Amino acid sequence: MSHTSQISLTFPDGARRDYAAGVTAGEVAASIAPGLAKKAISATVNGAHYDLQWPIHADASIAIHTLADDAQALELIRHDLAHIMARAVQEIWPDVKVTIGPVRDYGWFYDFDRKDPFSPEDLGAIEAKMKQIINARDPVRTEVWSRADAIAHYEKAGEPYKVELVHKIPADQDIRMYWHGNWQDLCRGPHVPSTGKLKHFKLMKVAGAYWRGDSKNEMLQRIYGTAWT
Repeated sequence: MSHTSQISLTFPDGARRDYAAGVTAGEVAASIAPGLAKKAISATVNGAHYDLQWPIHADASIAIHTLADDAQALELIRHDLAHIMARAVQEIWPDVKVTIGPVRDYGWFYDFDRKDPFSPEDLGAIEAKMKQIINARDPVRTEVWSRADAIAHYEKAGEPYKVELVHKIPADQDIRMYWHGNWQDLCRGPHVPSTGKLKHFKLMKVAGAYWRGDSKNEMLQRIYGTAWT
């Protein structure tokens, strides 16, 4: 990290601008144009996909993304919908435990610890709840927590899978917490700034899956979804 309070950011057209160290990609977008700030969903900073809320501490190349940038937009949309699906499931069935929900080429899946398999009617109910959550246009926010705080949080919440995941995060990596409205999940990010950006999605099917792919572990319920811009 540089000791100066100014950093220089280079844009795709080669233009450079100076900002205060710690500036976020969202603030950079707002400094360029209010319209861009409204449309922005994420940024690429030195080749890494960045959330609009993450601080930039040193000189870097930067590109701001909107929903017109398919590769970044699809990754974010699918990532957010995985979280929103998990939030919907827990709003309908508060006793269901959440595990992980990665993005895949076609969309995403999320594994849930629930005794009974989800039925086709359940999928319809989850989709309807997801649409309600999206229409609420909740802001998405993020914080970096200490490992001890994250573990205590998930132990208190009765989320044993999340406790196990926090223990497995390498020591040199941030423990990043995300909120979609009041619903919280552990995640590397990035995410869209508001759930209102998500429109076109479909839940596809349910399958059984073992926790961590090991048949000695609990059988989980995996819901597959797809999404597009």
